[in-house]
Amino acid sequence: MAVTLSTSLSEQTRADQNEDWYQVELIVFSQQDLYQNERHPTNITLEYPQNWQRLESDTSTSADNPRPAEQSLIPLETKDFSLGPDEYTLSRAAGYRVLTHIGWRQPGLGQAQSPWIIVSGGHRHGNHHELEGSIRLVVTRYLHIQADIWKTSFASTPGTGGALPGNPVRPDNWPRLPVKPWLSALPVSDDASPVTTIDTNSPVDQRHPPIKKIVVLNQSEQVDLNKPTYLDHPEMGVLVLVTRHTSTAAD
Repeated sequence: MAVTLSTSLSEQTRADQNEDWYQVELIVFSQQDLYQNERHPTNITLEYPQNWQRLESDTSTSADNPRPAEQSLIPLETKDFSLGPDEYTLSRAAGYRVLTHIGWRQPGLGQAQSPWIIVSGGHRHGNHHELEGSIRLVVTRYLHIQADIWKTSFASTPGTGGALPGNPVRPDNWPRLPVKPWLSALPVSDDASPVTTIDTNSPVDQRHPPIKKIVVLNQSEQVDLNKPTYLDHPEMGVLVLVTRHTSTAAD
């Protein structure tokens, strides 16, 4: 009986990379740090991975919007979400705010092959969002969700909390927010003068209000099929649901 149970559990979480497809759905939310005793280091590294993909539909494959690899993901439509009730509960609970709710289907891929999914959400400031980073599903012997995301708090008015990118005076010592990977090949101005306006129409415009704080969630957790998994942080969290995708439709 023990052998049978062990085999059953192993088969549930082990992936055949040639056949198995998975559906991944996640909600990233901010939460109020009630104790406010968390000290966030400023000597952090923010970067996007090399093996990335976007869930957004692309209308162009020109040099202005390059893709690093063949698309191997199928974005989920809202009607296919299972965590809708959880999003509703979070949106109505005091101290919580949903930053993004996304989902996709993908084949079971290992550490070297599985792409990182670019995520963003929350309030937009210039060409940046409150939430940025990447998340992916990795299949080894078991399923793992890996997250490298950060939440930036911006000052509401210039002159508080820090300096703008390009300004040599940076009293807050927060690192510069990384350029979105699909924009990194485009030219960026070397002008080091302070910027006082935001041009949201420019795809390479990295200007934004001063940074007050950046918190990072960098975690890897084993997940069980059909069971919600939490990645927790004093100021934000990730709710993940992974299921096996067995549809034989065109997708």
